[in-house]
Amino acid sequence: MSEGKNSPYAEFGERLISLRKQNKMSRQQLGDLCGVAPSTIVNYERGTRIPYADTAVKMAQVFGMTVEELLGLDNPHLEMEKALAVDDMGRLFGKQSADAAQAYLDGTNALLAGGSLSVEDQLDFISVMRKVLVDAEFRAKQKHTPNKFRTPEWQEKNAAMRAEVDRIMSDADSEASNGSDE
Repeated sequence: MSEGKNSPYAEFGERLISLRKQNKMSRQQLGDLCGVAPSTIVNYERGTRIPYADTAVKMAQVFGMTVEELLGLDNPHLEMEKALAVDDMGRLFGKQSADAAQAYLDGTNALLAGGSLSVEDQLDFISVMRKVLVDAEFRAKQKHTPNKFRTPEWQEKNAAMRAEVDRIMSDADSEASNGSDE
């Protein structure tokens, strides 16, 4: 079912197929246990997607292993930072923004995996990207909202969203500074 070694997450896809078959589960059963559609499991197995953090935790629990073991990670902290960035985008701005963030971070895999950056620099890079993605999406939503829709309710919702964006940016700064202290 895997689309080949050129898929961004081909190794994870192969591992997931093996785990699912060893546990005699259908995609439907695994999806039900993890709270995702069977089509999402297919995308994981093809290696075109990797689970968001909350799904990875559920999946690891289903298979009785750690998230690191499930994902086959050398640096789980780095992968979790990527997942947090995507989760932030999805939670605040929806699936399309989350998919765009995932595609952008997938496109940087060569830089991050190629060893040209230290682990600390990779974490800093992802922290900056997380901040840029969230802030850019927020600004785009503001810019493209016509004045006639800028009601008091919109302003209140916008202020709450800005506060959440600021919190995410602050968290990203904190995580980057904590990561460099380790």
